[in-house]
Amino acid sequence: MIHSAVLLAAGRGKRQRPFTDQTPKPLLQVNGRATLDYVLTALMRAGVTRVCIVTNHLEEQIFDFVGDGSKWRLEVRFAHQNELRGSGDALLSVPRDWIRAEPFMVLATDYLLEENVLSELVEAHRNHDAQITMSLKECPREELSARSSVEVDAEWRVHRIIEKPAPEQILSPYAASILFILPAEFWSYLEKIQCSPRGELEMQSAISLMIAAGFRAYGLLQPAPGEWNPPEISG
Repeated sequence: MIHSAVLLAAGRGKRQRPFTDQTPKPLLQVNGRATLDYVLTALMRAGVTRVCIVTNHLEEQIFDFVGDGSKWRLEVRFAHQNELRGSGDALLSVPRDWIRAEPFMVLATDYLLEENVLSELVEAHRNHDAQITMSLKECPREELSARSSVEVDAEWRVHRIIEKPAPEQILSPYAASILFILPAEFWSYLEKIQCSPRGELEMQSAISLMIAAGFRAYGLLQPAPGEWNPPEISG
């Protein structure tokens, strides 16, 4: 069972402007529900009981929406990311006293997650006896350069991840969504990473170091999670 999760909710949502000028990206609504509600509900269904939400942009609205987390039967803590310098930097904002010596999830908060998506990820993690498990989605080749490309074998073991690859670096049609299960050792590897060419600290860099060190990493191919777009706005 995975008990803990870190949610990345600090971004400004530049692609969704002007909507995110007044509303933080995780609170944009689809079918009357904030995207963050879809994520928290999926976590509850997967058996997660404690969450740390990393915030920055319009964070007071997120505090008010989530409250103490009891609506989703979750124990919630917040962490502030001072500068928006990538997913790795966001995770470095998590308080050390929140971290436990156990596996945990990391998730983006702008996905419209089906309720059982995370339960399936936990099941795959257990079935593979994995140390790292990631949700994979199949993407058109032209999209991979803006996302990632993941090299997997016939057993879905992950051998490499290249974040935002050049066309000649594309390893497969599979990209890693920001839906990961990671071991406690991840935190020490996170402290070793350097800024990417884009000037960001990226959590995938730490995962790549772990794979190179021999950690067992597997991918689970899942339907691409929906993402908010203006025609779906409601409320």
